[in-house]
Amino acid sequence: MKKILIVDDEPDVRTVLSVRLTSNGFQVVEAADGDTGMKLARAEKPDLILLDIMMPGMDGVETFHSLKQDPQTKEIPVIFLTVLAQNISLTKHSLELDKSYAILSKPYRPQELIQEIRQALGESPVPAGGQGA
Repeated sequence: MKKILIVDDEPDVRTVLSVRLTSNGFQVVEAADGDTGMKLARAEKPDLILLDIMMPGMDGVETFHSLKQDPQTKEIPVIFLTVLAQNISLTKHSLELDKSYAILSKPYRPQELIQEIRQALGESPVPAGGQGA
């Protein structure tokens, strides 16, 4: 079972994501901020991180840079989740342009999220009509 770390300051977002991911066969770990997310990434060794960009304290971009500089976490793929669709190009510019992350705009379709996760994990997408919501 693949483990996903959700780092988002909104409890409702974490809950919805956790339920969706668990129902799709993933193990879930949650963090409410970037600092806790970094600690859990080191301790839990997740297979993937879902990371909100706008958070108090250490925001998602800072957290991403910290993850990529840490030998224990630098290989973990990251998917950013953000409501800042208009700032995505700015965000991409501020990130190291490598293949270790993707960005999804909120609101996103549940099946789009699951497909993006499976792709980042190197898994086959779920066939149409399968679980994906």
